[in-house]
Amino acid sequence: MVFLREAVFLEVPLRKDIEAKNVRAALGVRHLTITANGEKIIDEDFEDAKWLNTGESYWELEVKEVKKVRRKVLRYVLYILMDCPKYITQWLFASEKTEDDGRYVDQIEEEEDNIDDRLRMIAKMKEPEPYRDADIWFSDTEEEEERWCDGCGSTRIVVMKKHTDAKYMKYCNDCPFVSPAKEVDLPTGLLKQREVDEKRARKKRLKARKEEAKRRLEAEKEKTAGEADRTEEVSSEYKRNEKTRMFTDQEFCDTLDRALKRGDIKWEDY
Repeated sequence: MVFLREAVFLEVPLRKDIEAKNVRAALGVRHLTITANGEKIIDEDFEDAKWLNTGESYWELEVKEVKKVRRKVLRYVLYILMDCPKYITQWLFASEKTEDDGRYVDQIEEEEDNIDDRLRMIAKMKEPEPYRDADIWFSDTEEEEERWCDGCGSTRIVVMKKHTDAKYMKYCNDCPFVSPAKEVDLPTGLLKQREVDEKRARKKRLKARKEEAKRRLEAEKEKTAGEADRTEEVSSEYKRNEKTRMFTDQEFCDTLDRALKRGDIKWEDY
């Protein structure tokens, strides 16, 4: 079952011998009944009777993969009224709200999920910080450059490298104290960007590790579950002659020529 703003998609697996002519569906604003070959598949009351657009809703049969098995599925598209302010996100049928002992699942009354509440929630959300790509560098930084004298603490210093110095030194104008200046191999902006890149790479590695663990877990589950039940599997040749075939111009001309020679197509003058 898939919930969207415009419609709810209800999918019901069927036996492989059921065709569209054997299906009967009775849809009302309060109740839905689906019968196949005289057997009731769904006979349920809707949890809410104020949202369904019965005039636009329809059903169709299709073949899709369900748990790695090609199954025939009845797909019912239940359209929502355009003036309905409520989102259908919790229960479709009334029976989904009750448990075996008759108690309701939602013992605590919650506020209805409507458009106004969602707009208020969106308005209260904080805008996330802009994402910086790898080719965008930080232009400003709060890195300390230590622009003070290590002897007296004066900020009247000069950073320079004399011919007798092996590295850049801090010369104080208020005292004779001289100390080595802070040196980095990269500008402060590039250093900050390198830290961000390292964090991104670490996050990417952790994500890849989690995905690998998830794949291993799914493989173990499939191994434990064993072979899938294929008793109701539909052949891949099902209604193949009704599928649309794609031809190039040359292939279409060749196919048309062969059909004319066989007599499958006859020209008629009007």
